[in-house]
Amino acid sequence: MTTVPTLSSTPIPRTGRRALLAAGLCCAAAFGLLPAGAAHAQGWPEAGKPIRIVVGFPPGGGADVLARAVSVPLGNELGGNVIVENRAGAGGLLATEYVAKQPSDGYTVYLATPGSFTIWPSLRKLNYDPAKDFAPVSLMVTMPNLLVTGMSTPYKNVAGLLAAAKAPNAQIDYASGGIGTIGQIAAEQLNILAGIRLTHVPYKGTAPLLTDVIGGVVPVTFSDPSAMSLVEGGKLRLLAQTSAKRSRLFPDTPTMAESGVPGFDLSNWCGMVAPASTPSAIVDKLNGALAKVMARPEVRKQLAGAGMDATSSTPAQFGDHMATERAKWAALIVKANIRAE
Repeated sequence: MTTVPTLSSTPIPRTGRRALLAAGLCCAAAFGLLPAGAAHAQGWPEAGKPIRIVVGFPPGGGADVLARAVSVPLGNELGGNVIVENRAGAGGLLATEYVAKQPSDGYTVYLATPGSFTIWPSLRKLNYDPAKDFAPVSLMVTMPNLLVTGMSTPYKNVAGLLAAAKAPNAQIDYASGGIGTIGQIAAEQLNILAGIRLTHVPYKGTAPLLTDVIGGVVPVTFSDPSAMSLVEGGKLRLLAQTSAKRSRLFPDTPTMAESGVPGFDLSNWCGMVAPASTPSAIVDKLNGALAKVMARPEVRKQLAGAGMDATSSTPAQFGDHMATERAKWAALIVKANIRAE
């Protein structure tokens, strides 16, 4: 007589349940019951294997501040360790090229910025394709640029600057961090929309640029929100912000459109991408964890202090955003005849 085994009513320990679940998932994947990417995501991240957020700029800059603000809470959400790796050089291009060639296993992600992904593709031949070599994960922050001038200049508002620029034989310079930077794009957009001709003076580095604007060597620049400390310290005068609508972080500062330049719209941003072919299940897991991190009040407060408005998006929305920006700035680069050095 064959004895039929009975099911035990003794509870399976939690660790045992996890082991059984993992074994079941492996079997399901082996028999084709789970997509390979989904099975891969179940064991990602592995214990003791850190996820790197690569930043293409030196420590202390806006991108670095953002990466460090999210690294610990993102690691907590994912149940792993997230570290920040700075690979500065060529305005972010060196790091972008590096990440494009990394394994698509979810352990290397990149903090994407406009220069490498939406501006430089129209200025020079690159060793990567921003549309094909990366998998968008999520938009993370947006921020306007700020049109500022030295306290010694006569420009009290945008209207005053435009009037001076339209005067006969006017010669007004603007400073930027160099060819292809978002500051140059903002100024050239102003030139086109307002029908003026501000002359570009490129700098290598934000510190010397702002020092010369404060000193009146170059009268105006479109800076990132880090210039607010100098505005609040009485060293720079804030004329306008560049986004289409007033940022909630600068509610009392008029937009360029409100200041007499209809159609002016430029927002700086940062977001996360991964190497192309990273399994969609891992991208989705990263996206979900990042959305939770960007919604945390303490993270939003920290980033707001640096002039960044925390946000999130789906991978598809972020990809569409970058594609739209690439097309927009490509047209402006041609119209303004901007050329790489």
